[in-house]
Amino acid sequence: MNIKTVNEILSPYGLLEPRLNALVPDERNYKALLIQPEGNVEGSTEGVWNRDRELARRQFKDFLNDAISTGADLAISPEYSLPWDSLTTAIKEGGCPASGKLWALGCESIKYSALERLRTDFAPNVTVIFETLEPESERFLDPLVYVFKAPSSTDEAKESTILLVQFKTHPMGDDDHFEISGLQRGTTIYQFGGTQDTLKLVSLICSDAFAFMDADAKAVYDRALILHIQLNRQPRHEQYRQYRVKLLQFKGHETELICLNWARNVTEWCDNKATPWKNASASAWYLRPENFDDRDATLAANHKRGLYYTWLDPQRAHTMFFNFTPAIYLIEATKVAHIGVTATVSRRRGPQLRRVSVWDDSALKWYEQSVADDGFSAIVSESGGASSEIKRLADSNPLWAERVLALCAGKMGYRDDWYRVQRLDSCVLDSTEVIYRITFSQDTKQIARDFRIGRLKRCSQLWEILRTERLLPPALADFRQGFRFEWSLTSPHQNAASVTDKRATVIYLGEETSADEIERVTKTTAEFLHRSFTSPDDSLTARQRLAVWFRDHNEIALYDPNRLAQYDEARNTSEFDIAREA
Repeated sequence: MNIKTVNEILSPYGLLEPRLNALVPDERNYKALLIQPEGNVEGSTEGVWNRDRELARRQFKDFLNDAISTGADLAISPEYSLPWDSLTTAIKEGGCPASGKLWALGCESIKYSALERLRTDFAPNVTVIFETLEPESERFLDPLVYVFKAPSSTDEAKESTILLVQFKTHPMGDDDHFEISGLQRGTTIYQFGGTQDTLKLVSLICSDAFAFMDADAKAVYDRALILHIQLNRQPRHEQYRQYRVKLLQFKGHETELICLNWARNVTEWCDNKATPWKNASASAWYLRPENFDDRDATLAANHKRGLYYTWLDPQRAHTMFFNFTPAIYLIEATKVAHIGVTATVSRRRGPQLRRVSVWDDSALKWYEQSVADDGFSAIVSESGGASSEIKRLADSNPLWAERVLALCAGKMGYRDDWYRVQRLDSCVLDSTEVIYRITFSQDTKQIARDFRIGRLKRCSQLWEILRTERLLPPALADFRQGFRFEWSLTSPHQNAASVTDKRATVIYLGEETSADEIERVTKTTAEFLHRSFTSPDDSLTARQRLAVWFRDHNEIALYDPNRLAQYDEARNTSEFDIAREA
């Protein structure tokens, strides 16, 4: 991959590389504005563009105006999305980013000859720069347009508006060889920053990722913000994921990736024939700062607006997914790295979603949305009689609901900090990046659906058990007067409470669990409870109020109901060595 610095590109024009706010490694946060457009695209041998031309012009005109009015330091649109008319009109009317700000815009396809004419039309007020290629009238370009102000090398107070156009370098793969046959490829990737006192910014256009090698990752990963703009039917395909693996394989925590795709359910049009993709958007922000803010209050505030936490375990990275529906997202983010910043103020806490705007078809404008639909309300009824309780918890804090559901199913693993978001099973991603989050239920992969529905149904069955007096052990007799599901950091291994606020741990393991697993879950949970109390009496009471049910030959059974109830002394030693089970 041929990576050139922007300084190298601008120098022949008598210009200096701009000092971009987002790449200054200080403690000041920066604003990023991202648009995830509705997917209604048209493709032919002439290229790729929005099918509804007028709607796209309106939406993206307002997006660029929003970038200016909010003072966004970084504005991004995905591959093939922004109409050239919207960009050229904005610039001709004086609408362009201020000094220190950068627009990284995936524009609709364009022919090389048309881009040459555009360069001529804009001269001398705006400088349009792109690599020299041979004009190929039968092929189209897939452009990423960087828009920014560059200072003169002789008078830094004098600035010029620059359109630096990067071309896609590698075609996507598809059965009809759409880009293989129709795309005119570029050869160069541009890098902003990377000097001793600036961070790096590099962008890939969708299948550029196929040509991203280990050597490229080694060259750019350190103190780098990587943008990956896409119009991608399978954004989590193994070949698309590999560049992330390469970038995140290195030691260190100063690499961040913003992957921006179109919204879910793209419809592709060709020769007036519609092909629904039924795809996920999977737009996400990947990062791993040492001071990432994983407090419940912070993650819940992001969740409410439409930014959802997961933990990518193979790469040890925090991964924040955007709501899959069309929207404009305004983010306040900490820098990829801090240099020369005192430890007391260096808190790289990650992206905070400040505003989400959605399109109003009747008013033909974007409006602010206070709460995003995470999809949970459509499936919470699977928890049966517990639905209102689980919904109540999710409305207060989605992570409380996920933890209660994990406890209800006995899915706490072997560590007593299982409830941390980096360990909570529904928050953890494996290498496939399938999203198992229950309260963010937009991933349509069947394995994710099965996980969510199975967890909710298990909770439904447990609720009915708790409502059946004959199935309650003596230690939970107070549940006959009423109970609720509850979770708190001070009682992390308990998921229910009576009307008199006496807490308990209640678990239903179903009929598919072996006898050994039933015993393991019971003993492990009892050990967690034992460790979480300093008072021997409190430890004993908590373990006595642990109840584990399972189904045995179509009958609901309580595991060894007398074992914990007959403790006659509060033991201060472990029942068994959990570490040996891990």
